[in-house]
Amino acid sequence: MRTILVTGHSKGIGKAIAEKLLQQGHKVVGVSRNKIPDAANLFQLTADLNDLSATHALAKSISNPGFSLDEQALAIDAVVSNAGSGQFGALENFSQAQIEANINLNLISPLVLLSTLIPTLKKHARSDIIFIASESAVQGGRYGSVYSAAKFGLRGAAQSLRAECASANCHVGIINPGMVRTDFFSNLSFEPGEADQHALHVLDVASAALTLLHSADNAVIEEINVSPLQHVVRKKSQ
Repeated sequence: MRTILVTGHSKGIGKAIAEKLLQQGHKVVGVSRNKIPDAANLFQLTADLNDLSATHALAKSISNPGFSLDEQALAIDAVVSNAGSGQFGALENFSQAQIEANINLNLISPLVLLSTLIPTLKKHARSDIIFIASESAVQGGRYGSVYSAAKFGLRGAAQSLRAECASANCHVGIINPGMVRTDFFSNLSFEPGEADQHALHVLDVASAALTLLHSADNAVIEEINVSPLQHVVRKKSQ
């Protein structure tokens, strides 16, 4: 049984991953802005991961040897870094504050969190770090400059950490999903097509995360790219 930290656990991909892990008997510590009501066996912390100081404070608390929730001692031995959001448009239309907010949440916050947690993870016989990135980490697209900048950075960090952590049997991998049918698109001007084959399901990404967690000690699955069968994007009606 593992004790796994999942950021952005309250909805979408993060929620699906947390539920799958709980079904397998793992302990899950979820971090999100909002808690899931009546979530049995789920340890929950609230935090705004766009606030880098709050992220650092959270990481220090979790990495403390005496860390406990609901009177249970919890020693994190795996992290699924999932929290993130997307904003798209021509770069010249982004304000400085918007650029900073996007880079903070999608890139800097995960690195701040892990910079504190990695020494603790390395103390375990086996530990895992899994980044949930995007197809935008592999191929930049029109109007995705800010989002791709963050996700490309996350992918580079994963590749570097994979080598840095290997001697401690800490496995580092990244998942790059294509469009997933979630509320990620709620405030965007586009979304996947209507057919099932036009978008991934959250369980597709959750299954990829479990594949990384269940990898053999002697083998690291460094990267998984998961795409819908057909790439169809539609503009929302105004």
